[in-house]
Amino acid sequence: MKTQSPLSPKWFTLLLIALTILACSTANLFPAGSTPTPEPSATSAEPPTATVDFAAQTAVAQETQSALDAQATEVAAQETQQAAEILKATKAALEPYEIALSGLGVIPFEGQIYLADSTVTLQGNGFKQYFYADQFPGVVGRNLAIQADIQWNSRFGDAGCGFAFRSSGSGGKPNQYAVVAMREYGGYLAFEVHNEGLTINRKEVYPVVYDPQFDWQNGVTNRISVVLKENSLQLFTHGILLDTLDPTAAPKPPVFPPPPAPPTSNDPDELAEYKYELDAYNKMKQEALEKYQLYRSRYKEGGANLQEGFIYLIAYAGSGDITCQFQNAFVWMASP
Repeated sequence: MKTQSPLSPKWFTLLLIALTILACSTANLFPAGSTPTPEPSATSAEPPTATVDFAAQTAVAQETQSALDAQATEVAAQETQQAAEILKATKAALEPYEIALSGLGVIPFEGQIYLADSTVTLQGNGFKQYFYADQFPGVVGRNLAIQADIQWNSRFGDAGCGFAFRSSGSGGKPNQYAVVAMREYGGYLAFEVHNEGLTINRKEVYPVVYDPQFDWQNGVTNRISVVLKENSLQLFTHGILLDTLDPTAAPKPPVFPPPPAPPTSNDPDELAEYKYELDAYNKMKQEALEKYQLYRSRYKEGGANLQEGFIYLIAYAGSGDITCQFQNAFVWMASP
């Protein structure tokens, strides 16, 4: 058997030359002086994030909030001081009215006081006609007190000034209670109940019997007050209680003041004046009796039982003109 001999020197030399050529050819694939760029690593790190200074931000926020709190505290203090000053001024302004209410037997803090303008002038001209001044708009209630210092001027005595309350409105046919201080017959207070614009009850009270300060002359001022609690109505002049009546009661025969006293001498002037006053007195009595009969015919059960309503300052003209000036007018409305 023939044995394979090892590589000859000549064959080994040829192999070495071939490997050298191959190495040179591979080196020529890259530009001179360049090296291959490595592939990016999938785990390369992100750029670092800037660090937030939370302590500094908190300090700025706290400083800003402290400034806002200080400003709010100052504003609140100013508002509190202003409110206290307004309350003090309001209390001082209401004090005279509270004193007046106490004199009428009313507890002021059990209701609300509403003030009219300091001076209200109401003028009218007509025949048996009422005129209204709405100084308490939107004020509606049942139990109340109302007062004003009233100065009147009229050509004839059958005219006066006063108040309407528990009223359905100031139209031509209201349901309401009315109190009017009249100039005629030496002056008196008339309470009336109106049903659909018609007087269905009336009572007259003469202050001269109780209040010497009351004056019926033109240009004088009388303080008139009314207090209504449920079905009890009180009439006052100059703080003096004249009468207490039930506004729902049926008409009653009128009660008259005593007739004028005859003179103590035979002086013609005194006798003439006495005759004039006596004739006027008898005329007043006759008219009152006729009105009483009329009211009895109009009266119907329940028509005078008014529950609540609006409040007005009013003037009444019987047969001519009337000018009423109201000062220091106010109404107190009891809390529900």
